[in-house]
Parts: sequence; C-alpha cells; structure tokens
Amino acid sequence: MEAYIVLCFISMLPVGIQAQSTVTCTPVVTPDLAARITTNSVILNPPSCCFGSLTGLNCTSDKCEVWLVAAVDTGVNNFNTDKTSTDFLSKSPYPSAFSNSNPKNYFLTKAGLQKDFPCPSSSTASYFRVGADGNCITTNCNGVLPQGSTASVKYLLVDPASKTLLAETKWSDNITLYTSKDPGSISDSFAGRSGAMVVITAILSVAMALLLLFLIIALALCCCGSKGKEQRPASQRLGSVMGSFRIPRYDTHHLKDPAPYDNPAYEKERKYTTADTLPKSSATTAVNPASQDDIKMQKM
Repeated sequence: MEAYIVLCFISMLPVGIQAQSTVTCTPVVTPDLAARITTNSVILNPPSCCFGSLTGLNCTSDKCEVWLVAAVDTGVNNFNTDKTSTDFLSKSPYPSAFSNSNPKNYFLTKAGLQKDFPCPSSSTASYFRVGADGNCITTNCNGVLPQGSTASVKYLLVDPASKTLLAETKWSDNITLYTSKDPGSISDSFAGRSGAMVVITAILSVAMALLLLFLIIALALCCCGSKGKEQRPASQRLGSVMGSFRIPRYDTHHLKDPAPYDNPAYEKERKYTTADTLPKSSATTAVNPASQDDIKMQKM
C-alpha cells in the first residue's frame, strides 16, 4: 500500500513540471530607441502577445504577474535549476546577485500584470528597460547589470497566489553591453586619412593660395593706378567740355551794342589768341543792298 502511494506521488511530478510551459516568444532589443544598449542597461520589446494564448491558468490576466529574469555567465544554468523551487523569486536577491563570493549571476524583477501587455501592443507598454532602478537594494528591484557583461533575458508568467511559475519565454540572444573607457586612453589626435583625401586637400590648399595671391595683386594695381591719376577740379573738367566747342571768344552781334565776349570756361585752355575771334572787329563786311533793311531792324 505504501509503495502504491509513493508511485502515485512520483507519477504526479512530471505533471507539475509540464505545467511550466515554454511559449514561442523570444525577448529582443527594441530597434527604435536611442541608447537601447548601454554599459549596464538594455531596452527590450515588451512581452505583448507572449502569454495571451495560454488557457487553463490559475489566475486571470488582471492577477497573473509578468516577471523578467536577467542572467550573465552561469546565471542561465543557475536559474534553470532554481525555477522549480517554490521560493525561486527570492533565490537570487539583487544586492548580492552579482557580488557574493558565490553569486547566482541572475536576478528577477516584476515587469507588471499580464493585462499591462495586451496583444497587439499598446503605446503605454512600448518597451521595458532592464536596469531602470539603478543601484537599488531591494530583493526584486530592477537593478543595473554588470558593466560590459554579456546578458540573456526571458519573461516569466507567475501565479501571485502560489508563487509558482506558469509559463516562460525562450532565452534571448546574448546581449553584449558596452564597456566604459578611461578618458585618458581616448586619443584626441586626427584619425588616419586616405591617400585620395590628402591629394584633394593639397590641391584645394594650392588653389586657395593662388586665388588669394591674385586678389592681392589686383588690389595693389588698383591702388597704384588711382594714385597716378591727376585729380582736376570740377571747373577745369567743365572748361574742357565747353572748350570742345572751340569758341573761346565771339561777338554778340545780335544785340543792340555788340561787343566781344570771352568764354570764361575756355580761359585756361585757350588755343587761340585774343585777335582770333569770329568775326574780327576791324574787318569790313559787304552788305547786300537788299538786306539793309533787315540789318537796321536788328540794330533797333
């Protein structure tokens, strides 16, 4: 009778293990955000549509909890061993998860309720950041990962009443975090240049030097030329224009008392003597008798 009870108990163990189903869902790094991978944190896509198709659960979507486990190095094997325990949520508390003498190298943190990750994904659950709580000290806080480590993550569906694991996703691909550098080791010199870049830079430099030289020569010629030119007063320039008529002196014969008139604009550029006037005062002009009356009318 006792052997029969033992056999019945042993036969029930696989059933309990099979209840922890693995869904065909793999966490991935979100591709749409900047700084999705840093030295100690990573941004993941939310577990939307991962656990929505499960049936026969002991809790509803507003009760079932979604957790995340982040592991480095041996943390994956350690969690696979500890997840069958009833207290697996506290097997590897965060403050000592990576710093003990014999660390578990993984920690668990609560991501939310199952209803918080609907299918399809909503804008309110667009990503989940691992390490959002920084250097925290509580057991299941969302602490940072070791700098420069290679981490793997997975989502879990947990019954909050019995603290048992109902379902889990697959492990993500290895996520390599960045390693911070010492500022003193960063070179501040120019990076290496290709041969084509050197040739182009040399040609442009020579062309710029020639252009600057031509500009200086042009400015020098303009300045020297302007100094060599004689600047004449406006009255002389006006006289030169008036002198182009070549009438330095003339008689006002159309007036009642005609008299010689000297053009003042032509005084400094006179090309003729004062005796060279048109008409000369000492000359005698033959008058047509037919036009005598017209001349008398002009003198009146």
